[in-house]
Amino acid sequence: MLLRVPSKFEVFGLVKFYEVSEVISLNSMGLSGASGVFGLGRDELYDVASKTAIVVPAKDEDLWAFEGVIRAIPLPSPLIVVSASSREHVDVYSHEVEVVRLLSRLTGRRAVVVHQRDPAWVEVLSKTGLRSLIDGEGVRYGKGEGMILGVLVASWLGASYVGFIDSDNYLPGSVVEYALAFYTGLAMAESRYSMVRIAWPYKGKLPATDEVILRKKGRVSMHTNSVLNAALSKLRRIETEIVKTANSGEHAMSIELALRLPWAGRYAVETYELVSLLESCYVNVEFRGETCSFAPDGVKILQVETRNPHIHAEKGDEHIARMAAESLGVVYHSPLADSDLKVKIRELLITNYLYEDEPPRPRVYDIVDVDPRKIVSEYLSSSKLAFDSQS
Repeated sequence: MLLRVPSKFEVFGLVKFYEVSEVISLNSMGLSGASGVFGLGRDELYDVASKTAIVVPAKDEDLWAFEGVIRAIPLPSPLIVVSASSREHVDVYSHEVEVVRLLSRLTGRRAVVVHQRDPAWVEVLSKTGLRSLIDGEGVRYGKGEGMILGVLVASWLGASYVGFIDSDNYLPGSVVEYALAFYTGLAMAESRYSMVRIAWPYKGKLPATDEVILRKKGRVSMHTNSVLNAALSKLRRIETEIVKTANSGEHAMSIELALRLPWAGRYAVETYELVSLLESCYVNVEFRGETCSFAPDGVKILQVETRNPHIHAEKGDEHIARMAAESLGVVYHSPLADSDLKVKIRELLITNYLYEDEPPRPRVYDIVDVDPRKIVSEYLSSSKLAFDSQS
């Protein structure tokens, strides 16, 4: 893959956002291209891929789509599936495990599958600083909660980077492109604390009718991007539209960054990654005279627009409203938002999603002082549900 090297960036304290980088070539076959573009040779690409664990959060997705995602993730990358799928009536989780098991046998890839509601998590996590992650029966339901488990497993595997790819993607080709963008972008960043976030060119869903419309902007992301840019514009007193990936489900980061970030639960997770960095490394530094834990390096955030559209299943207006409320609630309850912006957020939720309540405050988890290797080792040794291809 060849990416256009960004020619512009904006700095907010110790957080550096780069303008969206375009995919110049989907498959450069190891060629480096001309000036102004960045690509990896074959050996370099393999090296970064082998150091990048890919986490796939899953919950009762179409098994055909799930298998397409799993098959599309490049083989050098360790695969981590974190499932919250049903185990009653139809045991969807057992089907997911079987898909991964069969593919691992055929390819020899390293793969780990865990279930959020596995009772083994209760015993292990209750002894750690992540006890709030459990609710008595297992890890709480929520995408963010699942992603935290993915980070712990990635660290246990010894990965240098961790990437996240949603399991509801009906185009395996886009999954391959996301992974290549992760590898190339992380290498281009050359930073201890780096993040690559995907901005898809079009997003479509499979509705009940035969009509599929590819839209340039997602229903939730266009509002979250707008609100976050408005907050930054007000604080810096210079208008900006630099943030294009506030709700990016497909993103990757260095494991050093992942282990030091605070994480939000449920659908607040992607937006909170950015907001927490801007709070601690911009607002606290510039306006409160505090220090940023990522100093002096700072954090680099690359945004990459891929070529493949993102096609997913229709999940209904209620699902979208909940996602919007949890995502916008991150900004609403942040020092980034003044009273005027809070009013705007409430109006957006009422007008576009018929959501009249105050947006929820995100549940936040801190993983800085936990030992991922000990946690995951103890979990795998006691779990009757987990699958590890090398066990």
